[in-house]
Formats: sequence, structure tokens, C-alpha cells
Amino acid sequence: MLIDAHVHVAFNNLYNKKLWEAASIDKKIKYIKEILRRYKKYKISIVRDGGDGLEVSKLAREIAETEGMIYKSPIYAIYKQGHYGAFLGKSIVDVNSFKKEFQILLNNRLDHLKIVMTGMVSFKKYGEVGETAFSIDELKYMVETAKYHNIPVMIHANGEEGVKRAIEAGVDTIEHGYLISEAELYHMAEKSIIWIPTLAPLGNILASDDMRFQKERDVIYRVYDGQIKNIEKAMKIGTKIALGSDAGAYKVGHGSGLLDEIKHFERTGLSRQKIEEMCFENGAKALKL
Repeated sequence: MLIDAHVHVAFNNLYNKKLWEAASIDKKIKYIKEILRRYKKYKISIVRDGGDGLEVSKLAREIAETEGMIYKSPIYAIYKQGHYGAFLGKSIVDVNSFKKEFQILLNNRLDHLKIVMTGMVSFKKYGEVGETAFSIDELKYMVETAKYHNIPVMIHANGEEGVKRAIEAGVDTIEHGYLISEAELYHMAEKSIIWIPTLAPLGNILASDDMRFQKERDVIYRVYDGQIKNIEKAMKIGTKIALGSDAGAYKVGHGSGLLDEIKHFERTGLSRQKIEEMCFENGAKALKL
């Protein structure tokens, strides 16, 4: 059994925001069922969503039950106003606005709290990941609030500073984690934080010889290769790693994306059997199953 620990059901080739908002509930259910059945086709019956601004993952969680699947939803992600993350959820400006949003999330039975800490990795300039959005005090407050309610925390973070703060705050999983040092890998291992490196978004662009990013290929390859090397180091250190495809990202399909992720992981020298075991065992821990 395989677990995809990081997807975005709202982003796909079936509909866009305009079509979704105009669709009837029956049409929305049809859309989601088609996507969920793509996962089942590849024997993936357990999925964790990283959130969206349309709350599609909330509906997907309900429909997944009828498909015999386990689907974990944050309802929507939390990001800081003026920073990256608008398409993933709702913004907050301070602790007080977080309290209001978190209560709404609790009312909607979130499975995990998703926090957007940094931007995406730049394809144009090596090393850029955008600003680190939340201070350590803000992040600690959000993490401690979630844990008081027994809610795990997944955090989108790239770069050393953003990941350091996430580790210090005691999050449960770090998503992406590109452009980090060996020190962060050690600290994740020490705190039993699970890392989900999401190789497929960059790896699939490189594998496809995509014309859209021809000028950026050198930077993309450098970031991707660094991530492969960090995974190799993490395995030696004992950092727990789960697999998440980031399905819904450019060139990462739902269902097929996890198989792509496994292929990229094979570049580390791990056997397919070992990767699939890690995918299930650490994926189950990441989802608190």
C-alpha cells in the first residue's frame, strides 16, 4: 500500500477556479471522484492534502470515504498577509487573526494545520525562496495551539532560515525543505520531524525537457540535485522521510505523481522496495494513522 503525503486536489487538468465555482455540487463530486480514482488506479488509497483556497480538499475528504479511501485535509492553509500562499488558503496578520481562523478550522474538523512559512524555490536565481513569513514567536504560538487540540502541523518551508524556525517551533512535518544544510537534517532527526522532500515538481520538469523552463534548467537542476544529495545524507543521519508528490503542481499528475516521486527517489541509490516501505511506514506516521 502506498501513501501520498502531499497533494493538492484543487489543482488538476479537469477544472480551474472559474469552472469549480460555477459547478453544481453534483459536478464537483464528479470531478473529485475522477481524481480520487486516479489514485486508486495506482493502489494509493491514503492521501494527505496540502490545502487550497477553495476548500476543495474538505469535500474530497467526504467523498473519499465513499471510495474506500483515507483522505486528510487541512481545510485550507494559513499564510501571512502580503506573502506567498494566497492560492493555498487564507491569510492572517497576527496572532489574534490566527485565533479566529483556527476556530473556523476546528469547527470544520481539520486533520492537520498547514502553515506556509516561505515562498517557492526560485527557478531564476539559485538560493532564493522568498521571505520567511512568520517570526519564531508567531510560529510557536500556532504550533502550540494546534498541539493543545491534538492537531499535527505540516509546514511549507524552504531555505535554512525558514526550516530552522519550523524545527525550533516543533512542527510535525516539513514540506519541500529545499536548499537546507546538513544541520537542519540533524535537527529534524533529533526532534523526530518527518521530512517530505517533494522531488517530482522539479524532477518532472527536468525529465520532460520542458520548453517552458529552458532558460531556468540549470538552476532547476542545481536545486534538484542538491535535494537528492540531502536525501542521501538524511538517510545516513536517520532523518525520517515520507513521500509526497505535490500532485497538482506543474507536470505532476494525481496518482501518477507518486510513482514519479518513487523514480526520483531511486536516484539516491535506495531500492524500490525500501522506498515503498518508507513511503508507507513514514507516511502513516506523518498522517498520524
